[in-house]
Amino acid sequence: MGLVSRLRARELGAFLRARRTLLTPDEVGLPVTGARRTPGLRREEIARLAGVSDGYYVRLEQGRAMHPSASVLGALAGALRLSQPEREHLFALAGESCPAPEPEELTEGSRRMLELLRPPTAAYVINRNSDVLAWNDTAGALFGHLVDGPRRPNNVRYVFTDPEAKRLFVDWPHIAADSVAHLRASSGHRPDDAELTELVTELHEVSPDFRRLWTARELRQKDDGRKELRHPRVGRLTLDYAVLAAPGAAGQRLVAYSADPDSDSHAALVRLWSKGN
Repeated sequence: MGLVSRLRARELGAFLRARRTLLTPDEVGLPVTGARRTPGLRREEIARLAGVSDGYYVRLEQGRAMHPSASVLGALAGALRLSQPEREHLFALAGESCPAPEPEELTEGSRRMLELLRPPTAAYVINRNSDVLAWNDTAGALFGHLVDGPRRPNNVRYVFTDPEAKRLFVDWPHIAADSVAHLRASSGHRPDDAELTELVTELHEVSPDFRRLWTARELRQKDDGRKELRHPRVGRLTLDYAVLAAPGAAGQRLVAYSADPDSDSHAALVRLWSKGN
């Protein structure tokens, strides 16, 4: 390891140590056990939160670990609750490029895509974690969880925690497996995403089906397909869907549902849309 690399590694270790001492167990959801001689979290606690071994994290703080990967840096940034400037500093110390932050809210490009779709097409915009950021009237009438509930709707949470989902999706097991495989594929882009970690932890606790599917580690990304629905207001529908990446919005996708214009399913979509207008 050259002089510059040693200096970078030493400074990276000092930065990790300084940030670790600023956190408390309560802030990261850890129980407080035993007396603490020094402020902040213990090394093994950060290691556990970041998903690395205790020994490797100790070497990082001591400046003895060479070239931590971008995924490890991202996990450490998430465990330490770093701000974007702090995250960029951590990556710079390791000689890595820091990924640009993904938009947390609906972008203008996503909004325009949604508005361009003609009724009665049902459409919504989701992010990598399957949070639904926006939807049109038909989608709101088609999927009740979009308009009900006190917090931002999430499609994976809906599939595994709302009894209505099992009644709505004719092939619920396939929908459930697909939703987890999509979420697992997305998790590789942001392994340090605190909101994703919270969602996975929540669903692990309440759904044995989710636990089983998440542990299987299947990955799947679909651009189109077909779903069979059993809607309480309009009956059986067969809908084709397409998934499009939103321009200028990393991680945001528009999902649009439609049916053949001469089909009963299209007529059902028209009825759903007209009742909301």
